[in-house]
Amino acid sequence: MNAQQTDVKPFKCEICSLRFTQSDSFNRHKAVHGMKPYSCDTCRKTFLTKSNLTVHKQIHTGEKPFKCDLCEKSFLEKGNLTKHERIHTGMKPYSCSTCEKAFRSNGELTVHKRIHTGEKPFKCDLCEKSFLEKGNLTKHERIHTGMKPYSCSTCEKAFRSNGELTVHKRIHTGEKHYSCDTCEKTFSKQSNLTDHKRIHTGEKPYSCELCQKSFTFSSDLSRHKKTAGHLKKLESTKNTVPLSTSTSFVDCGEANVKLEIKEEETFDVDPLSINMEAENVEENIKQEIEGDETEDKDCNDIIEHKIEIL
Repeated sequence: MNAQQTDVKPFKCEICSLRFTQSDSFNRHKAVHGMKPYSCDTCRKTFLTKSNLTVHKQIHTGEKPFKCDLCEKSFLEKGNLTKHERIHTGMKPYSCSTCEKAFRSNGELTVHKRIHTGEKPFKCDLCEKSFLEKGNLTKHERIHTGMKPYSCSTCEKAFRSNGELTVHKRIHTGEKHYSCDTCEKTFSKQSNLTDHKRIHTGEKPYSCELCQKSFTFSSDLSRHKKTAGHLKKLESTKNTVPLSTSTSFVDCGEANVKLEIKEEETFDVDPLSINMEAENVEENIKQEIEGDETEDKDCNDIIEHKIEIL
């Protein structure tokens, strides 16, 4: 290449020797080699494109140029505003081909599909727990590090994620964005609204694997598993005891109790000893269970009353 051609294309890639006329074209080319040529002057984070760097800088300046006309919430990027506006319009243009559930963004659909495939591509190096989303892994890792980078400006309480902080702030502002279509009751969190709606629908998605009893809320199932009746039923399954090491195991729900099942050569256990052991279990947890059962009854009474008056 002669000197005149070099002047026309002054930007040379040191990896593949290609030359470029403009610096922007040269920088875009660097991405082919995995390089991130655009660097933030404030935090030194690097980016593949100049536009990504521009958006990133707004984090430091606090600028959020894209504002929602309906609730005045503002965003760093136009795409995030578009997705947010669908909360107001109810528009969900992305549908799952497996279960037909619809979503506001293609990103939400992509994550949802992993529920069907079982894919959890983001793994924790410390405990090997895996996640559907990168953000959930990042938040999880802070459990190990103890890092809570998001602080409330009102009470200075700290949180592992910005989402947790956003929900917390509603305690101070009194905001409740999520409204029930049936009774118009409002909630500060989407998950609370989802739980509430089951009062109207009668849905009971939480089932005990041991007795098949179902519950409206996960907390009700947890309380159930602590009751004397549930623990007694666990004990009643131990009717035989293995005489050799050739055994299989059954996992009994959240209690994580493994019941040994002998396929052959078993002898019967004295039912009286089983009953005595169960009675001892009842006595040891009696005070806790009485409180739990009372609370459970009160909760059920409230739920039944709500259904009755709707």
